[in-house]
Amino acid sequence: MQKKQEDWRKYLWQQNRKWGIFFLGALIVASIALSLLYIAIQKTEDGEKYYILKKYLGEDDCLVYGANSNAPPLRFVDSDGVYKGVVVDYMSQLALELGVEIRMEPYPWEEALEKLKNGETDFCDMFVNEEREKNYVFTDPIYNLRTSLVVREDSKFTVDDINSMQIATERGDYANQYMQKNYPGAQLVYVGNIEEGMEMLANAEVDAVVGDEPILSYYITEWTGISEFRMLSTALYEEPVVLAMPKTHQDLIPIINRVIREVNGQGQLEKIQQKWFGISTPLIQAEPEKRYIRIVLISGAALLLTIGFISLNNRSLKKMVRTRTRELETNRNELQLIFDSIPEYIAILDEERKVINANKGILRYAELPIEQCIGKPVQILFGKLQKEEVQNALEEALKQDGKQCKFKSGKDVYEMQTYHMEAPDMSILLTLRNITIDEVNKMQLLQSSKMLAVGQLAAGMAHQIRNPLSVIRLHTYMLHENISVDENGKRSLGYIDDSVKKANRIIDNVMNFWHISGNQFEKIGLYQIMESILQLHENGIKKKNIHTEIRCSKELYFICNQESLKHILENLVSNAIDAMDFDGKLILSGEKSGAEIIICCEDNGCGIPEECMENLFNPFFTTKDPGKGTGLGLFVVYSEVEKLSGEIKVESKVGTGTTFRICLPDIGRGGNAE
Repeated sequence: MQKKQEDWRKYLWQQNRKWGIFFLGALIVASIALSLLYIAIQKTEDGEKYYILKKYLGEDDCLVYGANSNAPPLRFVDSDGVYKGVVVDYMSQLALELGVEIRMEPYPWEEALEKLKNGETDFCDMFVNEEREKNYVFTDPIYNLRTSLVVREDSKFTVDDINSMQIATERGDYANQYMQKNYPGAQLVYVGNIEEGMEMLANAEVDAVVGDEPILSYYITEWTGISEFRMLSTALYEEPVVLAMPKTHQDLIPIINRVIREVNGQGQLEKIQQKWFGISTPLIQAEPEKRYIRIVLISGAALLLTIGFISLNNRSLKKMVRTRTRELETNRNELQLIFDSIPEYIAILDEERKVINANKGILRYAELPIEQCIGKPVQILFGKLQKEEVQNALEEALKQDGKQCKFKSGKDVYEMQTYHMEAPDMSILLTLRNITIDEVNKMQLLQSSKMLAVGQLAAGMAHQIRNPLSVIRLHTYMLHENISVDENGKRSLGYIDDSVKKANRIIDNVMNFWHISGNQFEKIGLYQIMESILQLHENGIKKKNIHTEIRCSKELYFICNQESLKHILENLVSNAIDAMDFDGKLILSGEKSGAEIIICCEDNGCGIPEECMENLFNPFFTTKDPGKGTGLGLFVVYSEVEKLSGEIKVESKVGTGTTFRICLPDIGRGGNAE
């Protein structure tokens, strides 16, 4: 049994060897036959090419290429009088492959088109449109070219503004018909060449210049320092460029197409691009061309099974790649969505502190699209902030990862942090957060802690003071009952009793003010609250001899949060006293108007300048001298009024005085007490 298996294996090996030798022999024979066929075809084509070219060669035994004389770097006459450029070099390569001379003739663009139409020249590279199809025949594409707009760096134009712009364009250019068709509202200014248009843009005579991207990029680079330009990030269109010839040259087209394939197949276009634009960033992208290779047929039937296996394997791999690509794209979109949803302002920078990416929060703050920010210094995102403060914070944050660097810009306080990353092409993660409210809350918490401590101290002092007051009242009562005390003595005892009662009222008022009622709403008397606030400021009122008046019914009660109302009146009265000189007048008034309670605080102090009115309720804004105000008083007033669902208005005139008017909803519809 084992011997039969070995004989079978030996038979299969011999059969495979025979078929292998057969296929190898067939492959060699097919290769030789195809090579001979290729040589024969090549000879035939060379002969055909010779006779057709002979028909079009002029007296000078050459063909003529006539095109734009001033479109650097594609084609232009240099300062030394030599016609050069990307397309000129390409035509030289075509001449080598054709085996005939091609003479290069520069003209203004309109004149070049006219000479080609009249048959005075043989070639010109251009875009194809319906108008040109009437006059010319065209070869296969030789490269692709994009057309864009250039505007001044300091302008805010985008592609959406084209219909309202004044745009310089070269006479006879393909872009003219495109602009008239797609942007009928744009005002076109026709110039002889792109350079004239750039001069007009530099002098602000037009809003933009339309042209091919390599030409626009050339002038942007060459004119840096004279004037600053930028190219809109979205191209108008991208079209293939072909060689156009007169209608009479129809039978020359197949020969030129064959030569174009040969030149592009040798990689000559890429080499010319590298010469003019550098290896890493060519501005002209050659259209992918299939190499004209006929010898591939030598693989024949012998490789059919292998190709089938590879095809199936490739199909499986492609399916896996597509699946993985979709997963990666989904993950990338999810990460970008999370990145954009983060409330903090976030930017990712490279080692030169230029923007790689930014989330929507910081882009909305900067009022810029991401396209205008990528590749620009990070300062472009902070245009609304004070440059010196943000620069100092950035330098400090970069010294240590995660360090919280605070700075103030205008009325707001910001916190900046940076983190150095190890991801490829990414260097720094920068976060910026507006912490104004946090700082206000921190200061309010600190102030509340101080006030609580003062309240506790006041409670202790009140207890200590009331003990001797009780003793005084007891003894005055005993003296009142003593019949030996004469009328003068009793009058003096009455003064003592009145003073003791006044001291007790002051203590009650202080204790009532420091009493913490929380967030509960309760029925309160407006007159009593106003009276207690004025008593708390009795010392300051007496020092300035300020006349006070309360215009409010003692029976006016309504439902409100007592703590909030105290904070509102305390800050308004304190500010009013500070604003007045000697012999001032302070009026507190309150009334019920429909479903609202109207409270006014009026003084005849120095008034508020008009330029300060806009920032009056902003945190940290104060007109007082340093150390005499935190800038939180009116911010607290505004916050408490908002908390009570009310509204505050202010009227002020410098030198006359100020009136704060507060409207609060009467939640309980509680009017006068019963």
